[in-house]
Amino acid sequence: MKKIIIIGGGLAGLSAGVYAQKYGFSSTIYEQHTIVGGQCTGWNRQGFHIDNCIDWLTGTKEGTLMNQLWRDLGALGDDIELVHLKTHTVMEFDDQKVCFYNDIDKLKEELLTIGPDDKELIEELIQDIQMAAVMDAPADKPIDMYTLPEIIKMGMKMKGIGTLQKKYSGISCEEYAAKFKTPILQKAFACIMPKFYSAYSMVFTFATVTSGNGDIPVDGSLAMSERIRKTYESLGGKVITGEKVEEILVENDHAYGIRLQNGTRVDADYIIAACDVKYTFNTLLQNKYHDKKLDSLFSDYRKNPVPTSTHVSFGVDMDLKDYPTSFLFETEKFKVAESEMTLMGIRNYAYEPSFAPNGKTVINIHISQWDQDYLWWEKLYEDKEAYNDYKEKMAQEVQKRIEIKFPEWTGKLHVIDIYTPMTYKRYCNTYHGSWMSFSMTPGSKQLMHNGKIKGLSNCLLAGMWIMPPGGTPAAVVTGKYAVQRICKLEKIKI
Repeated sequence: MKKIIIIGGGLAGLSAGVYAQKYGFSSTIYEQHTIVGGQCTGWNRQGFHIDNCIDWLTGTKEGTLMNQLWRDLGALGDDIELVHLKTHTVMEFDDQKVCFYNDIDKLKEELLTIGPDDKELIEELIQDIQMAAVMDAPADKPIDMYTLPEIIKMGMKMKGIGTLQKKYSGISCEEYAAKFKTPILQKAFACIMPKFYSAYSMVFTFATVTSGNGDIPVDGSLAMSERIRKTYESLGGKVITGEKVEEILVENDHAYGIRLQNGTRVDADYIIAACDVKYTFNTLLQNKYHDKKLDSLFSDYRKNPVPTSTHVSFGVDMDLKDYPTSFLFETEKFKVAESEMTLMGIRNYAYEPSFAPNGKTVINIHISQWDQDYLWWEKLYEDKEAYNDYKEKMAQEVQKRIEIKFPEWTGKLHVIDIYTPMTYKRYCNTYHGSWMSFSMTPGSKQLMHNGKIKGLSNCLLAGMWIMPPGGTPAAVVTGKYAVQRICKLEKIKI
């Protein structure tokens, strides 16, 4: 039985592990943290649970290839309850609200009611969202392993997607928003995604959540990761946590094992690096191997920005079930790292009662940050006292603005955690503290990587960086793909 070592116990590594066992390999996952899940995780603070990952999960719609993958992993199943939220987000500008409903008919009605002068553009958008909703990502196996009949079948299923790409990928959300005549819709569509993102990403986000393919598993991110771990271990896989891999051992361009931080050497027939690709090339492979396409994307963060974030989490001594789940509103300008903020976004977890004591709620303020912010935080982090002082002052500024907007919450908000891009870097080794891959911007190059490392046999990549736009679907799909490529080398039928 051939042995596979998997570096990283995030979703990509867990997925690779499950499929390694299913296809008859012996596998072990090495994870530097004490728990699995990577960024699909959560933690407890002062009696509350902070969820780090799932705002919606692509693949909750039965009958899709992505849904079948989640079921294979044990992440979803007939016994796993899903939460279907009424709204994707609610925005307020100048005391006027826009509700982006997760029901396509309600969304259309809301937009037409607010912007009757934009009827033609709104109807066109709704039609395009419905067209995009039929897309079913190839989560069964890599496209290059499809037979000709399978390619034809997939092409028929994806009919129209090329038209949408051509229509929306070349303009930013800000440019698309400018097409609206109604001022509040201009504002809303300019910030439904980061304004410099391609409008294509906005259309497909709406397509996902309005088609029932973006619900939320009950109990959140950490619980889902733990379900996948149980599936893996039930198949005979082994997870070793608290063990950092320092090097992939290579001889004559052949990876034969790993060296752990404690000096232990472990041999294997195949290695899957399911961790950050920069860490893989720079540290694990000691800069001996390179990928020109990936290097070109990482070479200029201004052309290829990656998202990271700063968060302030509050416990609220109220049940906020009557407030929107996701709420965005204008606020007095304030600065976090290098970014000036004029909008405040609140994630309200009242829909998940297990996250807070009875009668209370946990909320999370997500502050979008980018590469330049990460570099600012990285420098500040050198002085831990200054780093902690800044976090506390930032949290006070955030709380002040929340209480101005919601005076009824005054005296009922308690900071339970503050975390920054350095938190993501520390726990997950992620490049610039990122939680998604390169941003989809107009004209940006989106790299669909095959996971192979040029010049190095029997070592493959998995994870968000090699399949745009990253996130949980890319992680689990690429983990599966890596094992299937090994199957091809071993002449194992999949």
